[in-house]
Amino acid sequence: MMSTRSPLKMSILFLLAVTMSCAGCASLFSGTGNVTKPAPFLPIPNQAQLNWHQAEYIMFAHFGMKTFYSNSDHMGYGQEDPNKFLPAKFDAKQWVDAAKAGGFKGIVLTTKHHDGFCNWQTDTTDHCVKSSLWKDGKGDIVGELIEACRKGGVYFGIYVSIIDKHFEHAGSDKHANYGEYYYDQLKELSTKYGPVNEYWFDGYKADKLKLDYEKITDLIRDTQPNAVVYESGTMAKYLPDRCLAWPGSHGGLKPDQDYRKEIDGVLRWYPSEPSLILQGNWFHNKKPVLALNHIQNYYLTSVGYGVTPLMNVSPNDDGLIDEDTVVRLTEFKAWVTKLHANDLARARQVKVTSDSVRGTARRFSPKKVIDGKYETYYATDDGVKDATIEIDLGSVQEIDGFIVQEYIPLGQRVDGYTIECRVDGKWVEVFSGKKIGYKRIILEGRASAADVQFPATDGVRLKIRQALACPLISTFQVVGDME
Repeated sequence: MMSTRSPLKMSILFLLAVTMSCAGCASLFSGTGNVTKPAPFLPIPNQAQLNWHQAEYIMFAHFGMKTFYSNSDHMGYGQEDPNKFLPAKFDAKQWVDAAKAGGFKGIVLTTKHHDGFCNWQTDTTDHCVKSSLWKDGKGDIVGELIEACRKGGVYFGIYVSIIDKHFEHAGSDKHANYGEYYYDQLKELSTKYGPVNEYWFDGYKADKLKLDYEKITDLIRDTQPNAVVYESGTMAKYLPDRCLAWPGSHGGLKPDQDYRKEIDGVLRWYPSEPSLILQGNWFHNKKPVLALNHIQNYYLTSVGYGVTPLMNVSPNDDGLIDEDTVVRLTEFKAWVTKLHANDLARARQVKVTSDSVRGTARRFSPKKVIDGKYETYYATDDGVKDATIEIDLGSVQEIDGFIVQEYIPLGQRVDGYTIECRVDGKWVEVFSGKKIGYKRIILEGRASAADVQFPATDGVRLKIRQALACPLISTFQVVGDME
């Protein structure tokens, strides 16, 4: 049967069909479709833990009575003379400026160490700054430093020693026992100075003291709801949603850090926080800061393994951070900045592809791994737990390593990956690992990849071999020659 439609009508219908078809193609490939972001893969970090991850490294400042009794023993025994506490040139702003010069996003201060001397105007004991000659007993290290941190936009945390040698021999006429005494000290610190970003509870002999850790965590929950808590295994069961773990030793960690830990039968976000000495024996002992290469290696075996370390810088008995130390910290920050700026994957000629994209949406495309923004990320569909991201460098390049990041606000997912380089048209595996986490730094011949060498290459690819849920990759940086 012959059509009765006119040639004009046929042309209009054809144009409409083509237009609708192209519109459909645009919806399919432009990323304008309604593609939902991946659901959280539990557990996930709460905001306090995420702030800690994104700080990347924090200054630890040991300062107190032991600063004025400098020797190889960092303990202190509670019978030191408060009149020797005399930091005549103390300048909290100088500490903050030094921290910022080194790229530190925060400072954690020893408000009280094992000797029991309190760096603030406490009502719990006379063994504190008010009994010293410094500022006629009216000074307050905690108050001045926290104010300087706020003005400088720097994260502030408090170390409050569970051990107290002064109380052991002097006791308290205001408290029936050490538990009440310690609680009141912590309450002062939690309520007198405004927001605190981190609590650091040294676990040394913590179990033997039998403090009321549930009461302590209730205080923190009520007064400082946005603080992360390093608690050495004493409080995680009472405050499981924002704690940090004792890694088992001081110093660097092992790679493949797993943030997912079971606490009382429930998987929780529980990353480790290492503490590292850059100067002194915790407290200043007249010795210089470590060599730059040593600090870099500490960085690579902590930040480079996906955790945020406390890096101890000890102020001197004038109450200042040594000038030579500030110079070294400035050099360190320059190296960290160069490391992250030296990205061959962001050159104009680079092409980035993948074998699978979530809903074919642009918001989850592989190009997100080279845009320099942590909040954007590559993702696959929910059922896809392996993926390949390929970067064509456009020409043969000398490379020194890689920086890879997962988008952890939605959970830690990757459980096996490799990195390959293209050499003379063939793919060669050059590195393999299990966990990525917040950040994995792999540098040729350095502490985080001591036995690894990378060939000159015109292409690299990250292969997610195994994931616990659809992988989310925020960063895949190709580090150029660092020499």
